[in-house]
Amino acid sequence: MRSQFMIGTAMLLASAGVGAQEIVTVPESKAPSVSRPDDLFKLPPGQWYFAKRLWEGSEACTPDACEAGFTSGDLVVSAEHAGEFVRVIAGLRGCQSTGFSEIEVGKKPGKPTFGRVRELVEKVVKGVSKTCNVTTPKVPRLEAAQLFPQPPSV
Repeated sequence: MRSQFMIGTAMLLASAGVGAQEIVTVPESKAPSVSRPDDLFKLPPGQWYFAKRLWEGSEACTPDACEAGFTSGDLVVSAEHAGEFVRVIAGLRGCQSTGFSEIEVGKKPGKPTFGRVRELVEKVVKGVSKTCNVTTPKVPRLEAAQLFPQPPSV
């Protein structure tokens, strides 16, 4: 998604499940190429926005590619559906840590998957909040079904 190298520390979260959240500090040299989605700071704050690739513009989502983006002004959150996976990335202004996690959603996701995606957003935001030692603003509920538009009828 973004080709920049991550500055600072990356935080890995347990993807889904009932278990306790695990925060792992990864040395910068071994960190995956995930960075805070700073381009989302340009969005008007307070609501989710959807596009095929928000950093490129407002092209409509496709069945295989969609990004949801949110900013509060200080917090940014990206939930990107690509193929059979959803990756959530979150970060805060003034904090070098970036939270992220990814889950497999398969080819035909349904209501249970949408719930897992919403929970993943909450976990990643909570994790970055803990790592940066700040209280994050409330993030509106992600309507995860919008990440998976149906193919056009023939």
